[in-house]
Amino acid sequence: MVSSYALNQIATEFERVHYASKNPSRCGCVFRTTHGLPCACELSKYVIGTIPLETIHMFWQRLSFSDQGLSEPQVSITEEMETISKRFEELDACGKVTLKSKLQEITYHDLNSICPPPKEVNTKGAQKKPMIKHQRSTKRDTSY
Repeated sequence: MVSSYALNQIATEFERVHYASKNPSRCGCVFRTTHGLPCACELSKYVIGTIPLETIHMFWQRLSFSDQGLSEPQVSITEEMETISKRFEELDACGKVTLKSKLQEITYHDLNSICPPPKEVNTKGAQKKPMIKHQRSTKRDTSY
């Protein structure tokens, strides 16, 4: 299967076939080099027949997601749980406590100790010092 965008691009390039078939040197094959799709001079060979799939770059070909006799995908975590259990047995006491706390964070995510900050924190720049207007002035001192 070929993506719909690529088919639309081939259709627009196909409109140039009559122009490129008269003068193949004017085609430039830009469409072939930039997109990996057949250009007008190449499409002129396939006016009567079909365009072979090999002439279209693999990027524009898409996978078919149709049902291929598979009912429900088999998803299991038994292998991962066995690995975690083996690693847990190999750890020392401190490592076991750490791993247990991480697993509790995953399984009981509602009971974690993370809470939002108590108030809005202003993080925009440093504190401003009160200044008098003439101190902030950009005018030059005329005494010089």
